[in-house]
Amino acid sequence: MKKHLVIFLSLFLMAPVAQTVAQESTLLHFMRQSPQSLRSNPANLLDSTKFFMGIPFLSNINVDLNFGFAYSDAIYRDAHDDSLRINRSIVDQLTGSSRMGVDFNYELLSFGARFREDNMITFSLSAKAFGTFLFPKDVATLLVEGNEPDGVLSIDSDVNASAYVEAALGYSRIIDKHWKVGVRVKYLAGIANAYSDRMNISVATDADYALKLSSDALLRTSILDLEDNPLKNSGMAFDAGVYYKSPVKGLELSFSLVDWGYIQWNSDRKAFRSEVKNGVYEFKGITDVTDNNVNAILDTLKNVLEFNEIENPDAYSSPLLGKIFFGASYDFSNYDKVGFLFSTRALQHFSRTTFALMYSRRVGNWFTVAAGNNFMTQKLFNPSLALHFRTGNFQFHIAGENISSFYLKDISTANIQFGMNIAIY
Repeated sequence: MKKHLVIFLSLFLMAPVAQTVAQESTLLHFMRQSPQSLRSNPANLLDSTKFFMGIPFLSNINVDLNFGFAYSDAIYRDAHDDSLRINRSIVDQLTGSSRMGVDFNYELLSFGARFREDNMITFSLSAKAFGTFLFPKDVATLLVEGNEPDGVLSIDSDVNASAYVEAALGYSRIIDKHWKVGVRVKYLAGIANAYSDRMNISVATDADYALKLSSDALLRTSILDLEDNPLKNSGMAFDAGVYYKSPVKGLELSFSLVDWGYIQWNSDRKAFRSEVKNGVYEFKGITDVTDNNVNAILDTLKNVLEFNEIENPDAYSSPLLGKIFFGASYDFSNYDKVGFLFSTRALQHFSRTTFALMYSRRVGNWFTVAAGNNFMTQKLFNPSLALHFRTGNFQFHIAGENISSFYLKDISTANIQFGMNIAIY
């Protein structure tokens, strides 16, 4: 149990370096010559493709990180004694509530086949993982500066992290010259999960700077036993979308719902509850970042919050991070397109919205380049670039979005996606 709680508290304490949840790729949404455009809208029926197949294990790999702040923004090395210290100015940059996010998608197998001209069936098998953590600004203030005498902080947080395998079956259809529709049904096999039903903590400070912590928290975990039934943690999800080609020449509109579903966790369940009133803890902030300091805080908080393991916890379900997309594009020539994409994610106690603008240029039938920017509340300038190559029946795509730096310590956001397909036109 100690190992589970130390991992969770470490994530809780590290949360102040993060601001937003992971951002979906946007440029490939408008590249309907690529099968990957189906990921954000199953109605994006590939106009000239009769059959496509992803190169096994290389059809599409997507890694997305969004931490809001880079490591170098939060931690610096003191020139006098070479110690690591917390940058106190980072507190001023945080909003009232912030979130960090990680997404990983590894498409193992995918293919699609057109039949009767106006219909397409698709299938994909993918390994996926995501994690999202919410925290208030007051946590960072407490860690860096301590709390004022007679002050009270109310801290509400949550965690939702899952690793699973997804098998998706999709169907797209051209209704008429204006409308296309699509749906995708997904069977999910869960591997591991950490999920908080609630994570409410209040901190009161007396005149002697002693902290009195009160808590009402319930954390659930499930990890599939490798010797157990691999389908024991199962779930369902769906995608649905529509595509409209306007009578206005060149204008196209789309709307879609993606990853709306849940996983039921039945294997090797553990649950931890904390119900404390006025647990005393003396704390006046952190300056040096050392293993001893962090470990001491984790051990003390664990003891004060009194996370107790629940015997024989019930099975539980956790939601996926459902997404909504609304897109509009305009072809102002046979080779040039501009687009707008609105996206939002439905998170536990939280939603995050992004607006994206893009421009793409097609060179013949073999090369397309797209560039754009994602506008987010915390950061307005998030440039993106995507390339799509076609040679014969071979396709290759690569996209980089929100790349904040090429140095690991300076990276706060990054979205990389690439893959290869074989297509018959």
